[in-house]
Amino acid sequence: MNKKNLLKWLIYVIFFSTILTSCKKEEDDTENNLQLDAELTTRLDQIIDSTMQANNLPGVVVGIWIPNEGNYLKSFGKENLDLGTDRQFDAPFRIASLTKTFTATVILSLVDDGLLNTSNLLSEYLPNFPNANNITIRNLLRMRSGIVDFSDFALLDEWYNNVNNYYDIDTLINIMASHGSEFIPAGQHTVYCNGNYTLLARVAEIVSGKSFADLVDEIILTPLKMTSSYYPETNDFLLSGTNRGYSWESTLNAFADKTELNISCANAAGAIISNMNDLHIYARALYQGTLLSAPTQQKRLETEVFEGSPSIVQYGEGILKLGEFYGHNGTIFGFSTEMFYLPAKDAVIMINVNRLDLDDHSKSGVLFMLISKLVFPGNVNW
Repeated sequence: MNKKNLLKWLIYVIFFSTILTSCKKEEDDTENNLQLDAELTTRLDQIIDSTMQANNLPGVVVGIWIPNEGNYLKSFGKENLDLGTDRQFDAPFRIASLTKTFTATVILSLVDDGLLNTSNLLSEYLPNFPNANNITIRNLLRMRSGIVDFSDFALLDEWYNNVNNYYDIDTLINIMASHGSEFIPAGQHTVYCNGNYTLLARVAEIVSGKSFADLVDEIILTPLKMTSSYYPETNDFLLSGTNRGYSWESTLNAFADKTELNISCANAAGAIISNMNDLHIYARALYQGTLLSAPTQQKRLETEVFEGSPSIVQYGEGILKLGEFYGHNGTIFGFSTEMFYLPAKDAVIMINVNRLDLDDHSKSGVLFMLISKLVFPGNVNW
């Protein structure tokens, strides 16, 4: 090809690439701006308004993305009770136990890289931990390690009353280890335990030689371009922006601001900060296995029923299965969150409430049950 023809060919390529890019942008814009049916939107507004009033919720954001059907992206109430400012849809918040899905993704990525195997015993990394010769990485991922949780020993009450307290991960591990006589055999029961993910983070740092914060950024946030998300350092008290998290104190008959707290107690089980748009990207990637090999993702999605729970409540490797939905929920002082993906519709539904009390009862869960039943009646069995 001579220079003249080469130049002409390059002009054609640039011209048609520009057209295709423009068309794709228009298609994306149309998809992002497509709204759900007006009647359905009105009913959603009513459900959210009435639930907020009935449960005294300061503010709520709800995101529903259904390809080819439309979106519902709305905020309600207040983000800051002192200033009286309205809740903003994409303001950052603490995602609490949604963090566990990130931790599991980090671990499974290290498995894909050959640095770990889910059949490896915990004793290879923490030989002095009780029953470590019988607890596998898979047991930790699946909440089947049999260990007792550090939060079982009045630690949450202590943290609530002293939000500036710093809890070193090794201290938390030692608290669990000191109760080794109370462990049950590994692999027999699926019991929710934050400590599993504290241990997994320590294992990830040992095998990689990197900080857990760096691993989260390198393996998940950067590849998915989640620019508003981060794993805070252990002494990070603040939440950027004006969005505040509250806990109701009945003795005072008032809300207490719990936004600024030392996040070290939550660590790899619940410390990440994110927002609705970043989590929308992540929810789909979490189920589809965008960041993992196909065999690893297939294993991840194999779930087992939680001990004492209905059969629809199951857990895989850092992922919760609720009927046909996959994702996770999360509670931390001040914030309560639901993030779920529905494969049958390629849909994402997310809810965040800026209230979570000392009793740790989810304020977003009831909204998820009501909203999902209304929007996806053919896919809900509760």
